[in-house]
Amino acid sequence: MNRHSRLIKLGLDTNPFYASKVIAEYACSQSRNSLSHAHQVFDQVPFNLKDTALWASLISAYSRSHQPHKALHLFSHMLLQPQPAPHAQPNSYVFTSVARAIASAPEQHLCLGQTLHAHVIKYGYIPNDVVVETALLHMYAKCGVLTYACKLFDEMPLRNLVTWNAMISGLVQNGMEINGFELFTEMKCLEIYAPDQFTVATVLSGCAGVRDLILGKQVHGFAIVSGFESNCSNAIATMYFDCGEVGSGEKFLDGIGGDVFMMLIKIRGYVSNAKYSDALKCISSAHNSIVILYQDHTVIVPLLTACSKLSLLRVGKQLHGLLITLGESFEFNLSDEDGEIIGCALIDMYSKCGDVFEARRVFDHLLPQHISHGNSMVLGYIYNGLIGDARALLEIMPEKNVVSWTSMMTGYVRSGKPNEGLNLLTKMYSNEEGLIVNGNCLTFVVGLEACSSLTDLEKGKQIHAKTVRMLVSADISNVVIGTALIDMYSKSGKLNYAQRVFDLMVEKNAVAWTSIIMGYAVHGLGFDALKLFQQMIGTGFEPNEVTFIAVLTACSHSGLVDSGLQYFKMMKKYNLVPREDHQTCLIDMLGRFGRLDEAFHLLEETEATEWSGEPSRATAWAALLGACHLHGNVKLGEKVAKKMLVNGKQISTTHVTLSNVYAAAGLWDEAYGVRESWRKEGNINGEPGLTSISMHMQNS
Repeated sequence: MNRHSRLIKLGLDTNPFYASKVIAEYACSQSRNSLSHAHQVFDQVPFNLKDTALWASLISAYSRSHQPHKALHLFSHMLLQPQPAPHAQPNSYVFTSVARAIASAPEQHLCLGQTLHAHVIKYGYIPNDVVVETALLHMYAKCGVLTYACKLFDEMPLRNLVTWNAMISGLVQNGMEINGFELFTEMKCLEIYAPDQFTVATVLSGCAGVRDLILGKQVHGFAIVSGFESNCSNAIATMYFDCGEVGSGEKFLDGIGGDVFMMLIKIRGYVSNAKYSDALKCISSAHNSIVILYQDHTVIVPLLTACSKLSLLRVGKQLHGLLITLGESFEFNLSDEDGEIIGCALIDMYSKCGDVFEARRVFDHLLPQHISHGNSMVLGYIYNGLIGDARALLEIMPEKNVVSWTSMMTGYVRSGKPNEGLNLLTKMYSNEEGLIVNGNCLTFVVGLEACSSLTDLEKGKQIHAKTVRMLVSADISNVVIGTALIDMYSKSGKLNYAQRVFDLMVEKNAVAWTSIIMGYAVHGLGFDALKLFQQMIGTGFEPNEVTFIAVLTACSHSGLVDSGLQYFKMMKKYNLVPREDHQTCLIDMLGRFGRLDEAFHLLEETEATEWSGEPSRATAWAALLGACHLHGNVKLGEKVAKKMLVNGKQISTTHVTLSNVYAAAGLWDEAYGVRESWRKEGNINGEPGLTSISMHMQNS
């Protein structure tokens, strides 16, 4: 820099006053090595001449340049001077810069936060300096330590607008939106500091997070009255879209006039509300799509998601082409954090659109390759049923994390290969590759799912024990793992274990209740299952569609036909539409107890009203035809078969079952006639099946 050169010529480069000015200029420079030069200027000043301003200038420069470790290292050197000179003591500017550095990397430097707090107290800045206290409050909030942040806020004798905003923002960003809203209300009521546009934007983001549309509209009204609507337009529009009010979001954006940033909000809003076609229309109607992508290239991710959901491979390729053009025109690359996400989105789009070859080509050309890229490619292979290719890629990946292993396990289990999934879980915890990867909740859930499908109680117990060791009481505090354990123990015949897990669960949801109800139902303990169902409703949980399948199964296995009918009708009370599984379960129950005419009329009534939304339920009619065979009701069997053949449902099965109905009633000519007409129509011959039995012989 010119100033630095002049100071060197004048012999003033070691003067702390001028050195501080030069460091400040280097900090504002956009050149690559500017901070290195700034540090050289700092080092050239003799140690005994370094004053507070000089230390503060370099610490602040590193903090603002997102190099917190260097800022903290420098702060430590400042404190550890052999004989700290009075002119080199940390001041409020130093403390706020250090607090900012810790807040920017909370995972790495949280432990230093309390040390900084102690030094602030030692040097007398608490309770006298609202700026330093606010910086500490912000630091604790960013580190997720809301207890300390709230305590600091409550004990502050003086607060300013920044203090209130920092506290509200900290609460909202740490999932304590309700507390943030209460503080916002208190701030308005006290009327000491009026909320500004930052306050309003923060509260609106909280409304979006908890989908509180009513409060969101109220805050929008407050923004209009306070004159902040134009400044908070992004937050207002995002709030409406995140709360599911797409129409209100569109109306607001259209009213204020659209620019590129408004277009970006619209696209993200459409995708988050599953309006994928609207998102793609939005980008296609833009005058210059490349300008939109240049303003925020990450918007390509929701657009690629839209292509994935709609299987629009051609449009996805066009977006990929725009991305390439963006790289050529504006020196955009996929090497940064945003680029990592975009790379994953491209692989996902091609995979879900069925073009695995192009997905792999994208993967091979991504430099540098991240673990997330490999994970996306593994998932792409699994999505397309290429389990072998997924495993081959997993084996050659230089790095693997818990997502890599869990994805592959899920692929095996969901494709009917639970044994391979469990073997992979064992390998994951072995030292075979010199590195052990600890599983997470999803890993154990998939492992338990494999044990459930194999009814492998011993391995299920081993996984249960591992969850306790690895996740510290995850079996009773994590509702997802708890539910998986209930399902595994139930299917393995240990209903008492399942009940114990359920009783110990700290948190329960409708899925957990449904799982334990289903466990009792399939074990023939219908009365116990229905008792649990009543407890579930009494506790305030609303049953879902699967819950009613469990309830109907309980009624069927216990012969509670009238109760089953009542529960079937109860679905309307919870705005649930009976599906094929519900109808089949009910018809099977009625048929099993000989109430065939009632079952027939119920199915006809369902089809006539289209209550199910999907007439001609083939499985339900097949269940009724099977019941006709069981009870020898030839007349009704003929009616049911005729109805099924007219609808074109399960033609081969219908012929076979109707033939069996005739045969069971001794009407052999009719049975033969059905099979003959079936053969003449060119269908499968219905030859008897053969069962293979393995026998292990042992010589005595």
